[in-house]
Amino acid sequence: MGRGVASKTSFDSARRARKIVSDTHVTKAAEQQAQLTGKLSHLVDPSHDPIRRSLMRFDPYTMPNGEMVWIVTIGPPMPVESLVDTTGSMGNNVDLMMKYLPDSHGLIMMMLPGYDLQYAPGIFGDVSDRFVFQRGQFEMTAQKLVDILANMVPERDGGDWTEDPHYGIFAGAYLTNTYINRLGLKGYHFTVSDADTRTGYDLETLRRVFGNDVLEKVRENADGNGGKILTPSDIRTLDLREVVSDLQRRSHAFFIEIGYKAECWDDYYDREHMIQLSTTQYLPQAQAAIIGLCEGTLDIQEAKDFLIENGMLGREASCLAEELRHIAIGAQEDLRRGLKYTLPQPGDLFRKKTDLLPFTSVSDLAREQVVNEAKMGASADAVEWL
Repeated sequence: MGRGVASKTSFDSARRARKIVSDTHVTKAAEQQAQLTGKLSHLVDPSHDPIRRSLMRFDPYTMPNGEMVWIVTIGPPMPVESLVDTTGSMGNNVDLMMKYLPDSHGLIMMMLPGYDLQYAPGIFGDVSDRFVFQRGQFEMTAQKLVDILANMVPERDGGDWTEDPHYGIFAGAYLTNTYINRLGLKGYHFTVSDADTRTGYDLETLRRVFGNDVLEKVRENADGNGGKILTPSDIRTLDLREVVSDLQRRSHAFFIEIGYKAECWDDYYDREHMIQLSTTQYLPQAQAAIIGLCEGTLDIQEAKDFLIENGMLGREASCLAEELRHIAIGAQEDLRRGLKYTLPQPGDLFRKKTDLLPFTSVSDLAREQVVNEAKMGASADAVEWL
């Protein structure tokens, strides 16, 4: 059903259920399993059903005339994907992601009132690693998000200084299918690294990462989705600049530089889509602030106070607030103003799950009941976030 929402309480419960009692070595079991089998869990293996989807959630609803339709219970889905470096000194980032996941999820939800946050964690390494890229599905509940992170296998090596996040960017551009794009809006995509990147692609590695039928899956995702179809000859000339450009057509895509100034990224992300951050410890605050500024739910004059109130030190908050002045403020707000229809909301009715827009809504009284039931489906902490 379409009512589950993650909360601080449910994240704690999910960690206990997996017997995660520490903020370190949270992927130990997955790493041991991968060592034995040479394979990833299907939860994080990008070759397992390579297309990641972010779709509207519904409950069944019976009309007074007996017709069975679908009712919106939360709101339109907002996909947020976070692709994080786990090479070298960044090797503990899955531990940090697990530790700060409740804060990250809660802060982002604060910036997305009326939306159904659907979050996809991912990590990347180097082509010399066994696993170049790992990617979860877009998920809404604490149990599934904790399961995704616990099943990741960070190899903490990377082979050399130049890493390979561009395969994750490829996935965001060509192997992602989202309802929010059909509405005329964009989701959010973050790439987080402290190193330079390789910029070309080869078909052998694409097949290794996403499966032998990767180009067929790209074609499948492009059909009816306005996407690009790629051939083997296209891959030989495909460059990161083109892939980032395609990604930004569907996502507000940002590069977050950690510490070191990786000059090469200036060639692929413009100033409006790039910030520097001292440590991944502050990713929750940074990502939430970026989303809030794009959505218009956070004002740039309030950014520093927001960052400090949510755990950043004053000096760090001042530096980040200054960085945020240069990003694409109001970008999503501008797209939303251009829509010729109202976004779906709880109580709206769809005849088919694949329809773009509802055909009608329930009464105001029934709508209030739907909203209350959705809130009851989450814990008190989640209600505060909503």
